[in-house]
Amino acid sequence: MTKRINIILFTCLMIVTFALFGSSVYAGEKVLKISMDAGNAGQDTFNPFTTNRTNNVYYLVYDRLVEMGADGVIYPHLLKSWYVSDDGLTITFTLRKGVKFHDGSELNAEVLKWFLQNLAKGKSKYMVAAVESIDIKDNLTVDLNLSRPDPNILYNFTSSFTGIPSKKAIEKYGDEFGRKYVVGTGPFEFVSWKTGDEVVLKKNSNYQWGSPLSDNQGPAKIDKIIFKEILEDSTRFLEFKTGGVDILEKAPTLFLKKIRKDPNAKVITMASNGNFHMIMNTKREYLKNINIRKAIALSINQENILKAVFQGNGTPAYTYLIDRLPARKVDKKYEIHFDLAKAKQIMAEEGWKKDSDGILTKDGKKLTLVLWSKSDSDERKTAVVIQAQLAELGIDIKIEQFDPSSIKAEFKKGRHDLVIRSYGWDNADILEWFFNSNKPGYPNVAMWHDNESDYLMQKAMTRSRNAEERIQNFKDYHEYLLSQYVWAPIINSVNNHAINNRVKMPSAPRFKILIGAPIMDMTLN
Repeated sequence: MTKRINIILFTCLMIVTFALFGSSVYAGEKVLKISMDAGNAGQDTFNPFTTNRTNNVYYLVYDRLVEMGADGVIYPHLLKSWYVSDDGLTITFTLRKGVKFHDGSELNAEVLKWFLQNLAKGKSKYMVAAVESIDIKDNLTVDLNLSRPDPNILYNFTSSFTGIPSKKAIEKYGDEFGRKYVVGTGPFEFVSWKTGDEVVLKKNSNYQWGSPLSDNQGPAKIDKIIFKEILEDSTRFLEFKTGGVDILEKAPTLFLKKIRKDPNAKVITMASNGNFHMIMNTKREYLKNINIRKAIALSINQENILKAVFQGNGTPAYTYLIDRLPARKVDKKYEIHFDLAKAKQIMAEEGWKKDSDGILTKDGKKLTLVLWSKSDSDERKTAVVIQAQLAELGIDIKIEQFDPSSIKAEFKKGRHDLVIRSYGWDNADILEWFFNSNKPGYPNVAMWHDNESDYLMQKAMTRSRNAEERIQNFKDYHEYLLSQYVWAPIINSVNNHAINNRVKMPSAPRFKILIGAPIMDMTLN
């Protein structure tokens, strides 16, 4: 009996000791928990060759050749240097020495050539469409031989879509790469991914090649990052308030006042690449008519939505591009401003008259349209405000809401009339992404097909010989799209990130987003 008691006591002691030891190890581990932007939900893969979209996990697992700073300047990262020939037809890339992937394989000229060739076959192939051939000069140097000058190509390599994956890992894991296995050169390594729940990363202890956009070149001061995918805004706020997450990426507008009053938190406001707009499906019965599209666009009161939904955080949008882009600076006559009187006049000229219930009617048919939005707060509230605004015009709007992870599949069915959408991009080539007639359903949610539009798109994308010419070509393309009223612009947003005070940052972020290079300088109390 005594022997049995001693065994039980010993076992209990071991359990307690293990628990204490385990908790102390966990307590010593610096874990940063982030509630990712709800708009980034529904990631399909972390393979940059095959994905249709990215989120900020890409900025931590992968590195890029160059990076874009918050100041709009392009900085070297995996590249030590680059040189463009006088005729713009040869670009020489020289890699940094000593960069390794998480699996220990080396980043060299052979891998870079392989990456560029695979990028040319993937979903982002337009980024390197001008590259005709690639010559390896030495172990760290390649020449890109172009079929035409491409003044945008260096910018393209700042995109999250151009993070460089491990050649060895992709060849080893095949179709499982991007879901079960994710291997880059970034400051954090992939641990696990529960779809619709969380992504877990751990520090890359061998990392020594940070970009100039962080003071710390590596390794990171944080041991682990957990990205939580929480769709509902009140739940996101509650998780932040109770300490369940340390950073609330793109904090919900509804809760900003409460967060700013919280002594344990701060809000960092950063310039955004975000544009909110309402898309019109140009294949639907009524929306084929440009005049009806124009009347709808003129009925959207941008300033009212900015105040009612976004609490003044942002600026009214009168075009399809964010304000700081040169191609945004179109002739004033193409800007789309609220003008309800003009909208009513257009509908009257089209033969629509209001019935006793206030709904426009023609040939015995009432003008009823369905407005889609994602279920997150800003888009949902915007839809409600627009429903009221279009009621003033006389259009009966029915609202349907979708989970962010499922709405893209619905677009391809073409059943939508109107859709509240937003994007985040800081280059005029976003117009090609959304209005290319070869991409109907998604990303061309407007189902737009127009020969003049496609001609201007190709001219802007492939026939610009220098930066000035590219700006003008995209301005021409942008003005034409605005003249066709394919979208109704709403607002250009800012990014408000809520950060728990236990997260320490030595200076204002120099990177274009918070979740990226600034993580390298973050510490946790």
